[in-house]
Amino acid sequence: MNAMKRCSVGRHQAEIVPRMTPSLSQGNLFRTLWLLTLACVLCACASPPIAREPAHHSSAAWRTIGASVEGRPIDAITVGGGPRRMLLIGGIHGDEREGLGAVDRAVEIAHAHGHAWTTTIVRDMNPDGTARGTRTNARGIDLNRNWPARNFKPGRARGAQPLCEPETLAVHALIEDIRPSIVVVFHSMRSGPLVNFDGPARAYADAFALAASHDGAAWRVEPSMGYATPGSLGSWFGIDQSLPILTIEFRRGARDVTDETARALHAIYAARRKESLSSTHRAER
Repeated sequence: MNAMKRCSVGRHQAEIVPRMTPSLSQGNLFRTLWLLTLACVLCACASPPIAREPAHHSSAAWRTIGASVEGRPIDAITVGGGPRRMLLIGGIHGDEREGLGAVDRAVEIAHAHGHAWTTTIVRDMNPDGTARGTRTNARGIDLNRNWPARNFKPGRARGAQPLCEPETLAVHALIEDIRPSIVVVFHSMRSGPLVNFDGPARAYADAFALAASHDGAAWRVEPSMGYATPGSLGSWFGIDQSLPILTIEFRRGARDVTDETARALHAIYAARRKESLSSTHRAER
C-alpha cells in the first residue's frame, strides 16, 4: 500500500510537473527573492537612526545641596568622569551677578571635557543676596569671609565663627565630598576684568586671562588683591591647603561675559599644570 501511495504520488508529481514551465518557476522564485531583499533594504533605510548622545554627555541633573537663610535652594550639577576635579561657583556675592549668565554655557563646556575632568558647578551660592542685590546674605554676612581659614577673624560681616551660615556650610560640605583639584569662583569689580589667584594656580590664571582677552577686553593677572581677606575661600583653599583657586573678577556692569568665559574655561581645561596640584595631599589629609 505504501509503495502504491509513493507511486501514486510520484505519478501525480509527474503529471503536474510537465504542466509547469521550469524557466518561469525559477524566474518567479528569483524575482520574489529580489523583491524581498529590496524591501528589507528600503525598510532599513527608511527606519530612523538610533539616537546616540555624544560620548561626553551624561544624565547629569541639577540637584539641591542646601538652602539659604531665607530657604532658597542652592543648586549644583556634576558632569564628566575624568580624574581631574573642578569646582566652579557662579556667584558668591549677590551684587556681582555678571558671571551667573555664563553658568549654563560653563555646563556645556564641562560636558565637552568630561573625559579628562569631573566638574561640579554651583549656580549661585548666595541666592538671597542675588534676590536682594546685596553683597552679603540675608543675615548680613559676607559669604567670602566665613570660611575656616587660619586668618579668620570674627566680625559683624564675617560671622561669629567659620561656617556659621547655611550657604557656606553647604558648599564646604560639597568641597569635602568632591575634593576638587581646582576651584574657580565668579566675582566682579569696577577695576576688572582680572584674575586673582591663591595657591599654585599661576598657570591657570595666565591661561584664563590670555584666552579671555578679546575685542579690547584686556584681562590681567593680579596675585594679590591689595587688601586683607580674612576668612576668604581663597585663604582657606588656596593658602592653607596649597591648592589652586581662581577668583575671576569680571568688569562690573558687563552685560554678557559668556563668550570670554567659554574661551577661558576651555583654556583652563587644556592648560598643562606647571605647578603641582597636590591632589594627593588633599586625598590623604
